[in-house]
Amino acid sequence: MTFRNEKEALDQLAETVLKAGANLFKASKYLYVLTTEHYFNCSIKDFIKVLLNNMYNADALGVFRISIDGSACANLNTREYFAVLRHMIYSFAVRLPVLCRVNVHGQSLTDKQIETIYKIVLEKGFSNESITTGESFHDILKAVKKGKGREDLPYRPEWYREYVYSAVPALSDLSNPHLLFLGTMDVLLTLYYLCLENDFEKRIQTLCLDASRSE
Repeated sequence: MTFRNEKEALDQLAETVLKAGANLFKASKYLYVLTTEHYFNCSIKDFIKVLLNNMYNADALGVFRISIDGSACANLNTREYFAVLRHMIYSFAVRLPVLCRVNVHGQSLTDKQIETIYKIVLEKGFSNESITTGESFHDILKAVKKGKGREDLPYRPEWYREYVYSAVPALSDLSNPHLLFLGTMDVLLTLYYLCLENDFEKRIQTLCLDASRSE
C-alpha cells in the first residue's frame, strides 16, 4: 500500500496497537473496582458503552466516580497483574494480519509492511518472551494468505482468564465478585477488539486516501 510517508503511517498503526492495549489494561482496573465495590451503583452495560466510545481514553471511566488507586484495586496493582499489559498488547499485535486486511481502491498492506508494524510493537518492549495467548503472528499471517477472513479468525479472549488463574493468585479464588469480573472481561475483550478492527479499517483508509490526494 502506498502512503504519503510510509514510516509515519506504519508507526501510527503500531502506536494504535500499543495505545489500545494500555487503555484496555487500565479499563480492566476500573472494571474490577466496579464489579467488586460498586456493582449496585453502576450499570456494566453503561461502563462498556463509555469505554468503547472512548477507546484510547480509559480515564473517561472516571465519570463513574471509581478510583483505581486505593485499596479497592490493590489486587490488580501488583507486579503479577502488570504483566497482563504485555499480554493484552501482544494479543492485538499477533492479529495485525487480520487488523490490516483492508482494501482501499485495490490496494492493501503488503506482508512486509504488516510485519514491520509488528516489529515496531515488539521493539517497544512487548516481546513474546513468557507470553502465551494461544495465537502467533506468523500462523495468523499464513491463515490470512490462504484466504481466511475476520469471521474465520475470531479473537480468543480466554487467554486472559487462563493467565489470571495461573499467575495472579489474588484473583484465582472463585468468589462471586471475581467470577463476575472475569466473565465481564471475556465480553469486554471481544467487544473492544471488534471496535479495534473497525478503527484500524478507518485509519488505514484515511492514510491511503491522504496519499492519493497528495499525488
